[in-house]
Amino acid sequence: GRVRVAVRLRPRSAEDLLSDADFADCVELQPELKRLKLRKNNWSSESYKFDEVFTGTASQKRVYEVVAKPVVESVLSGYNGTVMAYGQTGTGKTFTLGRLGKDDASERGIMVRALEDIVANVSLASDTVEISYLQLYMESIQDLLAPEKTNITINEDPKTGEVSLPGAVTVKVQDFDHFVELLQIGEGNRHAANTKLNTESSRSHAILMVYIRRSVPEKVEDDINSQDRKTKSKLPLVRKSKLLIVDLAGSERLDKSGSEGLLLEEAKFINLSLTSLGKCINALAENSPHIPTRDSKLTRLLRDSFGGSARTSLIITIGPSSRHHAETTSTIMFGQRAMKIVNVVKLKEEFDYESLCRKLETQVDHLTAEIDRQQKLRESEKYDLEKRLRDCHDSFNETRKNLVTRSELLEQKNTRLELVIEEALAELNCQKDQNSLLEDKIADLEMSLKQNKVIVFDKYLLWLFFHVLRLYDSS
Repeated sequence: GRVRVAVRLRPRSAEDLLSDADFADCVELQPELKRLKLRKNNWSSESYKFDEVFTGTASQKRVYEVVAKPVVESVLSGYNGTVMAYGQTGTGKTFTLGRLGKDDASERGIMVRALEDIVANVSLASDTVEISYLQLYMESIQDLLAPEKTNITINEDPKTGEVSLPGAVTVKVQDFDHFVELLQIGEGNRHAANTKLNTESSRSHAILMVYIRRSVPEKVEDDINSQDRKTKSKLPLVRKSKLLIVDLAGSERLDKSGSEGLLLEEAKFINLSLTSLGKCINALAENSPHIPTRDSKLTRLLRDSFGGSARTSLIITIGPSSRHHAETTSTIMFGQRAMKIVNVVKLKEEFDYESLCRKLETQVDHLTAEIDRQQKLRESEKYDLEKRLRDCHDSFNETRKNLVTRSELLEQKNTRLELVIEEALAELNCQKDQNSLLEDKIADLEMSLKQNKVIVFDKYLLWLFFHVLRLYDSS
């Protein structure tokens, strides 16, 4: 999408009120039309349209919600984003971006509010938020979280053109308070000086890099090698995005700032890098085939922000004083040219190889443990089976021995029984013979008895006859 540009007017300072008491402001804002009128002289003015126009009374919250929050939301969704402030020294860039608001939360700048939103919208248990805080001082990249690290080199991926700083310290953010502590450390290490134009003039470009890594719910895709297309493959994905918040050092006219010695050298480097940035913005706005991004470290660091794949919001800060008409005009024209730049925003989604490796390692550990468990179980079962086999073998031998013994005893008993049976049969045969003799005797006796019965009966009849005769005779 197109680079979004907002303009913020700093209220009149005490010095402005004193020096420009007899002069009208050089700019007139029309917030409802999102326009700004720049006075050329007392009779004519030029009108410029921006994406948003903030008056001197605009709150820090409103500036954040309009300028930075859409970028932060894009970064949370997996896109790279940049929020940058550009303007003359002393016009409120650092106030807009880096104000900590320790005493008054309403004065918090974009850096603090952006991280507050990020921490509130990610799960620090499964997602990671890391920051690097750097300054570009006299064309040397220095680490604000580790001041001993100076002259950090810039690496560019030859394929993607993505810029990285492998020598910079990257700190994992634990919570919002932890981030504020890191920001305070960085601010304490940043170069600042007192000039005629600004009592706390930043002498370096400050760049806060916020790296967000978020796990994406697993997508399920059809396995193209499966004939029935029923096999599903879960693909772990991760979204890696980067937010740059860039507080540029202010451009300054050397004759106005009164810089000398080291301050003069610092101012020269600041103006040189801003000039290089301006050339890149001009080339991009005019669709030039050559973009001089390699002219300075600042343009190399901002390669993705202008003409790259990041969603970029630029806030230009100006003052109302007519004394700085030329600087205000230059700032406004910078913003106008930046509005012509169109970035091709890309979703930074890729395979979560780290998560996949961790998951596979866990699975391998689980399978290894399961194999060990199964092996121990099999060894235990093998031991039990061998023991049972030995017991069965011993039992079989004992049973066999007992059976042999019983068989021998039974054979002996059978032999004795056979003898007894033979004796019994012999005795039975003898008894049979005796029974035959007895039967013969019984038959003889029965015959004899029958004969005796007849004789006796005859004798009885004869007796009875004689007895009757006697009775008859006696009568």
